[in-house]
Amino acid sequence: MMRRIALALCALAPLAFTARAQQPRAMTIRDFLSVVRPGEPAISPDGRWVAYDVTTPDLATHHKRTDLWMVSAGGGAARRVSTEALGGRGARWSPDGKALAYVTTRGGTPQVWIFEPAKGVRRQLTRLSTGADGPIWAPAGGMVAFVSSVYPGCADDACNRRRAREAKDQPSDARIYDHLLYRHWMSWDDGTRSHLFVVAAGGGTPRDLLAGKDYDTPVPPFGGSADYAWSPDGQELAFTTKVGNDQAWTTNTDVYTVPVSGGEPVNVTADMPGAESGPAYSPDGRYLAFLSQAQAAYESDRIRLMLKDRTTGAVKELPRDFDRWVGEYGWEPNSQGLIVIAEDHQANRIFHVTIGGDVHHIHPGGDASQLSIGSRDGHDVLAYVSDATNRPPQVFVWRVDHEHPATPLQVTHLNAALLAQLDLPPAEEIGWLGAGGDSVYGWLLKPPAFDSTRRYPLLVLVHGGPQGAWLDEFHSRWNPEMFAAPGYVVFLPNPRGSTGFGQRFIDQIARDWGGKVYEDIMKGVDVAAALPYVDSTRMGAAGGSFGGHMINWINGHTSRFKALVAHDGDFDLSSFYGATEELWFPEHDLGGPPWKDRTDYERWSPDHFAQDMRTPELVVQGGMDFRIPEGEGMQAFTALQRQGVPSRFLYFPDEGHWVLQLQDQVVWWTTVHEWLARYLHPEAPAPR
Repeated sequence: MMRRIALALCALAPLAFTARAQQPRAMTIRDFLSVVRPGEPAISPDGRWVAYDVTTPDLATHHKRTDLWMVSAGGGAARRVSTEALGGRGARWSPDGKALAYVTTRGGTPQVWIFEPAKGVRRQLTRLSTGADGPIWAPAGGMVAFVSSVYPGCADDACNRRRAREAKDQPSDARIYDHLLYRHWMSWDDGTRSHLFVVAAGGGTPRDLLAGKDYDTPVPPFGGSADYAWSPDGQELAFTTKVGNDQAWTTNTDVYTVPVSGGEPVNVTADMPGAESGPAYSPDGRYLAFLSQAQAAYESDRIRLMLKDRTTGAVKELPRDFDRWVGEYGWEPNSQGLIVIAEDHQANRIFHVTIGGDVHHIHPGGDASQLSIGSRDGHDVLAYVSDATNRPPQVFVWRVDHEHPATPLQVTHLNAALLAQLDLPPAEEIGWLGAGGDSVYGWLLKPPAFDSTRRYPLLVLVHGGPQGAWLDEFHSRWNPEMFAAPGYVVFLPNPRGSTGFGQRFIDQIARDWGGKVYEDIMKGVDVAAALPYVDSTRMGAAGGSFGGHMINWINGHTSRFKALVAHDGDFDLSSFYGATEELWFPEHDLGGPPWKDRTDYERWSPDHFAQDMRTPELVVQGGMDFRIPEGEGMQAFTALQRQGVPSRFLYFPDEGHWVLQLQDQVVWWTTVHEWLARYLHPEAPAPR
């Protein structure tokens, strides 16, 4: 029977072992969903101003709005850039620092607007029926590039309007496809492609530089404006795309260049079989940098920073002997080096890389992301977002001085009133010996109002990927503080397959989904369970994506947990292969298509151990999850119910792999808390 859940936020306080009147207090669902988040900081070329997005949830309407703000790089009062009616996001400074190009979606389709801070003047730059996104300025400031999803065969906006109207007026919703990747992440292929446009900064008719091309830039679903870039002379644009009908089983994206005046795009990484992306020209025009993975069908191969000499054509990896993934990077304004963000031992850290290949860690601490680089008085000035498990994200500015290191300056102070009320314990690093005696690490989070003389239930969180990691971050979905709030000690292991510990450690999960990774987790649980403040008779575990797969695997292999939560996890690996979209993932990690070799599909498939499942399990599934299709969650729930195992099925018809809508997050957190409480501390009152 479907259980309906009221969305009265005022009643949704997490469970607590005892009533506490003192402050600070544990975080509630309302608190968590009220957190205001900054993003996409953009520092002005002279390093004196920072523009950034602010996303504010509205719990009354269950919607979010994003606005654009700016603040002095020296700190002080922030100023709203976008109007309250229009909102805004994704700002980029003009080369002279006098204007911002940004995107607003208020009142219809997203469009590019220009704002001049000194004059307080704003004007609309684009008016395409297909919208516009991701604006970047030409180096001379006279033009702006952006992307828009259009019908490849259309030569103008009138054609796109007509095609969109015809598609809407079709009497049937039937779809016909002749190739794979007909749906991706949570969207069906509707025949449009994201193309690269340019328009005069003063206004005019945008030109589609990829007209007639049946491919996208950026490559969906997660690309952005970092996937295309202007050359310093303004004569060409480099961009990332993926061409061909093998898109479902290869990761082979490439970097192309196209003349701004028009012409045929040229593949400049054609001899590289893996995924190339994120092009960026050196300011002096000598080099084209980009990110690259060597293998053609392995999405978790090491992400390398490559440098192509535009005169000789020579390509080299930069830096040398760097066994980490490069996630973000940007050129220093003097073209003598690059600033890189790479995941290293459970944190995203900032590094400096010279043209010669030397690399050194320069960031004074904390997790960093969303890098923007300016220059002032001969020094690099960085703007970025930093957070921690117990600290929501804020924008920081840091003037890099290698001889006299300074402390980064926090220039936003969002959520200050809320945070002053909350008890948010910091995450503590924990290490142990895993499979084969290898060192394994993770995080441990104690509950609010922690009392070392008491014993608390242990909750183990298994991350997805499987090539991913728990970082010291304020997670926007699987937030450790929210899991700890009811009174749990939370253990977040980074077992085999986790990123940030070298490529060998990552690669060892392939074709071993229930082997060393399972042993790493269980040996970590042994260590956490032995802590004097942990009650080892009351342990639960939860995970999403591969973490959900592991929860289903755990249920068939051990009875040490009292309650489990599997969110969008695999259950039958053979059926998963036939319905998922990115086939390169199972083909690499499970040894090819199942009809060629079923060994790993059967060895590591939780459904083969369904007869041994005995632990109560909450199964969560998104109806629009095309990565782990809905049948996987349904099969898991069926197996549990058919065997009389206490179980519950939480289904979101309009959510994908992640639960993003505010009202659905309320249901998610309420149901998860209630399920865990039932088996881990039933004496506590359930949320209403």
